[in-house]
Amino acid sequence: MTVAHIILLKIKPSVSETQAHDILKAVAHLKEELPGVVESVHLGLNFSARSKGFTHGFTMIFKDKAALETYDKSPEHIRVVTEVIRPNIEDIIAFDYEVEDYSSPRL
Repeated sequence: MTVAHIILLKIKPSVSETQAHDILKAVAHLKEELPGVVESVHLGLNFSARSKGFTHGFTMIFKDKAALETYDKSPEHIRVVTEVIRPNIEDIIAFDYEVEDYSSPRL
């Protein structure tokens, strides 16, 4: 079953717009570095007043949990997280879920 991997970032105030853009570019580039693992990447800046300080976010789509696990353990992903993301953020939220084929989840 398709899996969505959602990440919200609270970028440090000292990080410039260019640096923040470079963080998102590094995340987007993971799709090319991991062909067949990452199906799609959607990313951008927050514009909601309800973001609780989270400024940037992205969603990655994987064909299944195994692909997400491969991504999580990949040296490319680990490098981006440790060298690009972590030094530039105050906080992060990760949320993963299996995507259902209908609009209402089964309860």
